[in-house]
Amino acid sequence: MTASPATPSRNSDAALRATIERWLASTASADDEAFLRRVVLAGRASVQDAGSVSIGGDNASAINTGTIINASGDVVISLSGAELPKLKALWQMLAEPQPGLAPPLPQLFLGREQAMRDLKARLGVGGEQPGTVQVMTAVRGWPGVGKTSTAAALAHDDEVNRTFPDGVLWTSLGAHPNLSSELDKWGRALGIPDLLQAPSLDEAAARLRARLRDKRMLLIIDDVWDAEHMRHFAVGGARCAMLVTTRENALAQRIAPGPDHIYRLQELTDADALDLLSRLAPTVVAANRASCIALVQVLEGLPLAIQVAGRMLHTEAAYGFGVDELLKELQSGVKLLSERPPSDRIGVEGESSMSISVLLKKSTDRLDADTFECFAFLGPFAPKPATFDLDALAFVWQPRDPKPVVRALVDRGLLEPILSSGRFWLHSLLVAHANSLLDEE
Repeated sequence: MTASPATPSRNSDAALRATIERWLASTASADDEAFLRRVVLAGRASVQDAGSVSIGGDNASAINTGTIINASGDVVISLSGAELPKLKALWQMLAEPQPGLAPPLPQLFLGREQAMRDLKARLGVGGEQPGTVQVMTAVRGWPGVGKTSTAAALAHDDEVNRTFPDGVLWTSLGAHPNLSSELDKWGRALGIPDLLQAPSLDEAAARLRARLRDKRMLLIIDDVWDAEHMRHFAVGGARCAMLVTTRENALAQRIAPGPDHIYRLQELTDADALDLLSRLAPTVVAANRASCIALVQVLEGLPLAIQVAGRMLHTEAAYGFGVDELLKELQSGVKLLSERPPSDRIGVEGESSMSISVLLKKSTDRLDADTFECFAFLGPFAPKPATFDLDALAFVWQPRDPKPVVRALVDRGLLEPILSSGRFWLHSLLVAHANSLLDEE
């Protein structure tokens, strides 16, 4: 199978219905299957049981019925008899992760309309005529801000698929990737067998580069921690584009051709953050609106923190307990650190079983001992919101010169410069993490 080929005209319920009918008639093409896979992974349609109905007269029998519904809940096609189990099996098969292809979207993805417009413009997407394609875009931002989810949304976007008709390749690397295995996944997606047998990583990359020479594809390299790792995946031809996500500012600057090729993914607005919280814990938000507004403001629009907080609040309320105490505890951030991220969080395999604290430690563990200590010391001194000028940092870290430490923390994505004021911002979840590091000593 080729990697996620896109079909420009297939954006309607009628097209989906026709494709399903071809599949049921065993006349579907490889492009039909690829189209259905994109529909399933993007959550644009699902199979729904409608129960059993009786047919016939005196010898009536019951048959199962069902429908394919779109994301709005409208019926696309009705199913009966043997069609329903066949379509269920197809949907389950299509939902299985495919090597080298983009993962499905998380269940909740909202508040990213502007980011999607910005990034699609960089990829030459939108308008009647394709725009200029920015060959390389590095997306950076806080841990948990939604870089991977936004990249996945781009991979499943209809306009992106029309701009890159040969498909999308995806890899999530993490700090310690198996590069041979990840390159082999791209090889299998492109129909190149046995890349694992290549004598070197450079040879494997060269074979991918030869296959992609005349393709128009989007290459997404997610969660990059080392520029050397990324180098092996820079295999696109002249008509391809590459999008890289990283939490590290220094790495983004190193791999991007220039500052215009770096995109900082912003936190959610208060309104979008409250919307997200209300989707997760609707009764809690309805009954405690003022406290919930205060909570999302304290969590500073970080989607990961809001998703974890929302699930905790929903669970507490479902038991019949009051949530006043939990709302106060969540504002400190400490409660969040021991929790796991949402089960549908996209990322490197195995990360969903890690606590939030462990995910954050992946960044702080890369600091040298002195910088690590300076970061931990910021916790107890952090105001709300946690912004510092150089004089304040010099006081906390005395007798050190603060500038080298600031550079190290900014480079690692643990401190964000506020260029308009000359101050530096430490996210509230990282404040809680810094305090926890002192507690461990």
